[in-house]
Amino acid sequence: MLLLTIFLTGLTLPGVSYQGDRIFYTDARSMSLGGVSLVLESTDNPASITLFTERAIRISGLISVQNEDRGLRVYDSFGNNIGIATVASNTGTYLNPGNCFVVFPFRMLRLGLEYAPAWDYNYTYYEEHRDDFYQIVRIDELTHRGYAHAITPVIALNYRSISIGASNSFMLGSRVMERTVIIPQLSDTVSSDETNFNGNSIKLGASFIPAINFRMSYSYQHKYQLTDDGHEYPAVHSFGLMYQPPGRIPTRFLAQVEAEMWDGIFSEDIFIYKIGIEHMILQKYNLRYGFCVFPDYQQDVIWTTNLTLGFGFQTGLYAFDIGYCYGKRDYLASDYAHLELSENYKLDETAHHFMISIGMQF
Repeated sequence: MLLLTIFLTGLTLPGVSYQGDRIFYTDARSMSLGGVSLVLESTDNPASITLFTERAIRISGLISVQNEDRGLRVYDSFGNNIGIATVASNTGTYLNPGNCFVVFPFRMLRLGLEYAPAWDYNYTYYEEHRDDFYQIVRIDELTHRGYAHAITPVIALNYRSISIGASNSFMLGSRVMERTVIIPQLSDTVSSDETNFNGNSIKLGASFIPAINFRMSYSYQHKYQLTDDGHEYPAVHSFGLMYQPPGRIPTRFLAQVEAEMWDGIFSEDIFIYKIGIEHMILQKYNLRYGFCVFPDYQQDVIWTTNLTLGFGFQTGLYAFDIGYCYGKRDYLASDYAHLELSENYKLDETAHHFMISIGMQF
């Protein structure tokens, strides 16, 4: 049973024992706009830091609440599905710093330094096994903790409406796995494993801003490996647009498409779609909402849908933003045939992300 639990967890839940879930947004503003970041005043696209005309600093904090329900499809004697019997319901809450950066402008030159989490490895699995008399005969607990972080120096040049930039991310982090098996009247079985890793990733970016109401950006991140992690992360092509109708319409429409070029046992390419709308009120307050959807990198028929919402305000020197994201992973079209399991599992995963960002120009 223990081996089956580990095998099932590792192969059917994206991110448990593989790369983890990508963090598809940067700060709270990006989160509330569906993850759009290339055309914003941020360091996600190296060329975008040319949008800062004053020295700027920003710090963020992130709270993630993840929930996974695992059930068995129940059938009657005629083969009709009559419901779902819940096997396990697992919830975990995690705190982590969000995107933080500082930017220094020097005429046509911009220099910046960024910290950002890149991959999320957190996951909690808990399952109780009971006999025919509803007495507990076994409890399995499996916990994964950790992030892959990036510390990134950024440089960019601006000439009129064109900007180019480059960055080199120094990746580091750890992943800790703890497994506990509890059987009544027997000693508990506890095991743990920790992996520390590091590496670096290069990103190039370009922005074209011909008018105040239009922006277009592109970035390319080269594929990279993390030492001792054992996996190769994909090359990523990203393209973003921002458009604000001319006149006095205080609404911005933003979109971003990313292509992740996976190799090996994962899908060869994955497309991520991000859409956001930012409505400005009195040129000071901002109401934002957005949408992001992406497939799993192991089975591209599994999609994760994210609905986002946020609010922010900005004065001459200070900015405050808050973002919320609700994500749901759809397993309806997933294929478990390779597991050769007699049970017909149904998985239901949801996530709630909250982020606050505070910025200052000086």
